Amino acid sequence: MKTQTIIIGLMVSAVLSQAQVIQDTVSIGAGYANEKWYSLQNDEQGSAPKNNWDIAFETSGMGAAIHINSVIGTKLWCYPHGDTSAWNSIDTTGISTWKARYNSDTSWSVGAFNVPVSSNPYDLGWGIYNNITHEVTGDSIYIIKLSNNTYKKMWIKKLSGGTYYFQYADLNGSNLVNTSVAKSSYNTKTLVYYSIQNNITLDREPLSANWDIVFKQYTAFIPTPYTVTGVLGNKGVSVAKVHPVNTSTYNQWYNHIFQTAINTIGYDWKNYTGTWVIEDSLVYFVKSKQGDIWKVVFAGFGGSANGNYIFTKEKISTASVQQFFNTASFVIYPNPTTDLLHLIIDDNSQDYATIQVIDALGKIILKKNIILENKFTDYIFDVTDWKTGIYFISIQTQQQFHTQKFIKN
Repeated sequence: MKTQTIIIGLMVSAVLSQAQVIQDTVSIGAGYANEKWYSLQNDEQGSAPKNNWDIAFETSGMGAAIHINSVIGTKLWCYPHGDTSAWNSIDTTGISTWKARYNSDTSWSVGAFNVPVSSNPYDLGWGIYNNITHEVTGDSIYIIKLSNNTYKKMWIKKLSGGTYYFQYADLNGSNLVNTSVAKSSYNTKTLVYYSIQNNITLDREPLSANWDIVFKQYTAFIPTPYTVTGVLGNKGVSVAKVHPVNTSTYNQWYNHIFQTAINTIGYDWKNYTGTWVIEDSLVYFVKSKQGDIWKVVFAGFGGSANGNYIFTKEKISTASVQQFFNTASFVIYPNPTTDLLHLIIDDNSQDYATIQVIDALGKIILKKNIILENKFTDYIFDVTDWKTGIYFISIQTQQQFHTQKFIKN
């Protein structure tokens, strides 16, 4: 299928290219038994059973998120009757009325343990961040119900020097475990996992740099918490959801705002009406970890019988995007042109800028003031009546200036 593929590189203008549509199937198994991490460029990157972990820790330098494995029945409550001084006097009477905590379904940086318990801006849920020492000190006790229906009390004691220190025990204090997880051992991963049931740290993920999306079950809010089966994006991946369009021919990714919420693909591209029905006229444009733009269209879903996701993918823009103000990039196409010139800006600076076109003799042909917006924007100029020759198009703000050459045939 012929599409416009925009190849963006350092001082390289765009060209038209032939894109290849690839159909793929990712299976997470009967009963949705597994999680699978996937690279749009290099296919499957890793797989792990969904039920071999209980909690997970964010590994990024400033991250302090702690997740639970809610899809296997793990539940979490913040103890409402006292702070860490109540460790030896836990009373779970009325626990059925306590508010359970869940992971965010929009960010890897907010786990079930990260719901603030006060108005303090440094309250990270399980602890308080100290902006001088850069440590987080745990000030809350949690009750966690594991998938084997046992209950534990848990105290995330601190995050110091890149290491999480925590302890857990039976509600009566027996079987106490004091342990830690160091970010530095897993800082190439998005999360590092821990099994409370087996008292062991788990390295389950492929390198974070190597995957774009993960196929899995997770808890969504519809509006109450509910287990769904879908697709979540990795950190650094953004997605534009476009509907309704002709899925075969529509490729105008640059006309849409890309979202960083990890559930932008999510679960609702399918519906169950006795059989699984795929939402038609729905396209996802995915900006990968490498900056490439992929067009993803779902074609089928096998449900719990096999956990098959069936979809097509097509790379419609390659990356190596030239940086503009370190936060924006722009590209012009086609070059040469005869009638219309497209100037696409990928920007998040929200700065003022001036677009200017100058001919080979230095004469200003066009001048336009714009506000750089937080989205892909396609500015189209009709050059049909311009003279044949060489032109220069520039973008300028108070801090930066950049220019590219194009030819009018």
